[in-house]
Amino acid sequence: MPQCGEPAGAGSPTTNGETMRKTVLMAFAAVLALSACVTKDKYEKELEQVKMLSAEKDSLLKDVMATTQFIADVNTEIAKVRDAKAGKPVVGAAGELPSASPAEQRAQMVEKVKALAERVNEAESRLAASRQRVAALTGDATTLKAQLAQYDSTITAFKSIVENQKAEIASLTAQVATLTGENVTLKGEKAQLTTEKETLTQEKAALTTERNTVYYVIGTKDELRKKGIIVKKGGILGIAATDIPATTLNPADFTAVDKTKTSSIELPKADKSYRIVSRQDLTATAQPAKGGYKGTIAITNAEQFWAASKFLIVVQD
Repeated sequence: MPQCGEPAGAGSPTTNGETMRKTVLMAFAAVLALSACVTKDKYEKELEQVKMLSAEKDSLLKDVMATTQFIADVNTEIAKVRDAKAGKPVVGAAGELPSASPAEQRAQMVEKVKALAERVNEAESRLAASRQRVAALTGDATTLKAQLAQYDSTITAFKSIVENQKAEIASLTAQVATLTGENVTLKGEKAQLTTEKETLTQEKAALTTERNTVYYVIGTKDELRKKGIIVKKGGILGIAATDIPATTLNPADFTAVDKTKTSSIELPKADKSYRIVSRQDLTATAQPAKGGYKGTIAITNAEQFWAASKFLIVVQD
């Protein structure tokens, strides 16, 4: 144990944490050594000073550690934004919403940096107050003064980091504004393309429907002649004249069907024979035209059957 007036705890330098702990041990050792030389009142006064110094040191250490962690968290968030800005904006699928917009990310980052700046300013104020209290408590706290000087350096470094982060956030803000503009343009182009695609789809459907729509009519010669669907041609004085389709046909006089979905046409009277007078390809039916059709007209090849004419005219014999 050191003698009265002899310094305690001399040794080689250690790390900051070990130095802090050693400072406390040295202070307590000094108090114990002085107990043989000072009165009870002076002993209690020195002990109280050591306790206050130790408490002040612990408080400052916690502040610096908390601020260091806070800066690390902010740097992590900035790294995320930096990584996110590397790609071009991607337009989401319909109904999709991003978890956080660029504006919201920017606002969150600005708030974090503001909080960091306030934390650093608060730590600096507390450090100044602590320095005054330490000077009042003891005129010989070499280790603690060194630590305070180190904290001063740390605070300065923190300020530099804050300024760098502010500059980086300003750059990110400008880039986010640019990306936002590009995203708006992409959304407009996507909406236009979607409209054009819908229009093309509708036009294609209309063309397909028009292409596949065919017409047929079934009736007696007199009925079809009265409607102007068939006319007589050839012969002498009306004798041996042939019924042929009229030059102009009105779709309203016919029944419309989809040729891709119509494989047969039902004939009205099962006991009657029917013949086709229009220009359909009769080889594309299930039975030869000779003798006429009865019951139904079965179509074996729709494209071939309807190729020559979209209008089928069936006459009852």
